[in-house]
Parts: sequence; structure tokens; C-alpha cells
Amino acid sequence: MRIIAIDALGISQPGGGRSATLNVLRELLRLDAQRHYIVLLDRPEPELVATGGHVEQVVEPVRHRMLSRAWAQLVWPVSLRRRGVSLVHHIKNLSAFGLPGRTVVTIYDLAILLRPEIYPLSDVLYWRYVQPHLLHSADRVIAISRRTASDLIEVYGLSPESVRVIYPAYAPRFRVLPAEEAQRARRAYGTGPRFILHVGSLSRKKNLTTLLRAFEELCERGYEGKLVLVGRQYGKGYDRAFVANLEVSQHRPRVILTGPVPDDDLPALYNAAELTLFPSLHEGFGIVALEAMACGTPVIASTAGALPEVVGEGGLFFEEVTDWRALAETAEGLLADEVRREQQIKRGLEWVARYSVAEAARQTLSLYDELLG
Repeated sequence: MRIIAIDALGISQPGGGRSATLNVLRELLRLDAQRHYIVLLDRPEPELVATGGHVEQVVEPVRHRMLSRAWAQLVWPVSLRRRGVSLVHHIKNLSAFGLPGRTVVTIYDLAILLRPEIYPLSDVLYWRYVQPHLLHSADRVIAISRRTASDLIEVYGLSPESVRVIYPAYAPRFRVLPAEEAQRARRAYGTGPRFILHVGSLSRKKNLTTLLRAFEELCERGYEGKLVLVGRQYGKGYDRAFVANLEVSQHRPRVILTGPVPDDDLPALYNAAELTLFPSLHEGFGIVALEAMACGTPVIASTAGALPEVVGEGGLFFEEVTDWRALAETAEGLLADEVRREQQIKRGLEWVARYSVAEAARQTLSLYDELLG
């Protein structure tokens, strides 16, 4: 039996990366019971327990982000070779040298190089000087969007033949729910009857100061709802400007920071929201936008990174990423016109139907078959 190792270090952190990775990984492991899988993790992953006896979870003893990578580089080349591993798939951006068999690396985006001012210098240097060697030594690189594939070819000089675009997809739990589920979410999180939603880490990449200013403008124009931000503080890109602006905002009492929420609560929050705003500075995919549209929530996004490609006709856009007035005007237009809002909901639901977790898993398995012969 062939043995495949999946490097999934880091997926324990809540966020779009975790969602996109787990959605495909669960389905991949369900579809392929013919091979043995070793899933390398920084914490046990309960969501993978039910995938079958052909799946083995191996948890690293080191939890620190950088130290865990150093530990992996020291230990994996020997341990995976002893286990007879035929292929290693690094499923979330980072990889290692000297591993046995064929290698695949999934890259989400190159935001660290395209927006270096919002990341720690150590990360920028790694992606600038170490990551190119790792990617050029890989047999295949999976990009989660055509935009990321283009960036990989342009920035790192990878050959187009070595890069494969495989879209991730949203989980089936993201769907239109009964009205009582949305009402339960409103009560649980104290949102009141009306609110605008943002889902994502509280980081500089998410452009939250623009979001806050747009919300303040909407309030000045008469909007009576709240702004709800779901997500964890992101240490690597801590947004000091947003935190400072929020503290002095006269509308601070109407802004709710929930922190990470349980996976089962998120669909109901999407369903309860009037709009989801997604003004990111860069996204390699933007799974939040798909989740929102699948729940019947209109999406307004920036045109940064892969968002126009992924959101497409299912959402609305504002052009200049820091133009908070344009974001506010676009949001106000939907909030004030219920017929237009319902039309946008319908377009969103039709658009997201093209994204399939099963198809993403099948394409990934096809790539494994290609490399393993």
C-alpha cells in the first residue's frame, strides 16, 4: 500500500486557511481508502477521526510556530523515509528539504511579498530567500486561484507546467437556514436585529480601518445596526491602527468583537447578517465570501488579489481598496433597496454552486496519481 504524508501543521488556528484546508482534506481522505495517510499536525484534529482506519494522525511535540518548523526539518526526512512514504503534500504554504518521494506544496497567496509592510521581517525574508528554493525543488505546486498561480510564475519564476490551480470550496454546513436559527445567533451574540458582518482575522491584511470608517459613514447616514467582527487577533500582522481608531470611535458601542466562534455558529451568523463586507488588501482566495453567499448573505468585496476571480458575479465590488466612502456607498445602496438585495442574494447562491469540495478532492487525488504513476 502506498503511503502519503500530509503536512498540515498550523491548521489548528481558526480562520480561512483552516476552513479551506479541512474542507478538502476531509473529502480527500474519505474518497481514497486505498492508500495509507499520515497527517502531520501540531494538535490532534477531531474532524479527521471519522475519515477511517487508513488515516494516522501524528502530532508534533513542539507547539511554537517557528520551532515546530525547525523540528520538522530535523525529524521528518529520516522518520518519513523509514515509514516508506511515497509522497509528501505540504498542504498549507510551508515545506521542508530532503523529504522522501514526490513532493506537492499548496500555496494560498504571496501576500507576504506583495504587501511586505504588513508582515514581520523574518517572514518576508523567509518567503524571499528560502521559499523559492523549496518551491523549485517540489514536483508540483498547487495554487488555490489563478491569481496565486500567476504570482508564483511571475515572482518565483516557476514553470507553468509545475503549477496546478485547484480551487478549495466551502463546507456543506454553509447554507440558507431557517429564520429561527438566525434569530438564535442574534440573541447569542447580542447583535440586535440588524448588523453588518466581517469574518476573518483581526490583522492588517484585512484592511479593518477602511471597514470601520465605512461603518461610521453608514451610521452618519442613518444606519441603525451594528458591525460584528468574527475572528482571532492575528499576532503576525497585529493592526495597531485599527485598534486605536476603534477605541476613539464614537460608534464603538455598536461594534462587536466576538473573537473566534464555534464552527457550528458561523452559518447562523452569516444568515442573520444583512451584509458581509470583505475589504482585504490581498486574498489568495477568500473562502469567507463563498461561505457568506452560500448562506444567502450579499457580499461586498475589494478587488484585491483573487477576490474578483473567486467572488465573480456573485458579489459587488469597490475599486480602490482604501476608499471607505465607496465601500459605504455600495453598502448603503444594497441596504436601501430590498429588491436589489434579493437579486444579489440570488446571484450569490447561483455563483457558489460552481465550487465543489468533492471536485477539489478529486483533482488533488488525480495529481497524486499522476506523480505516483
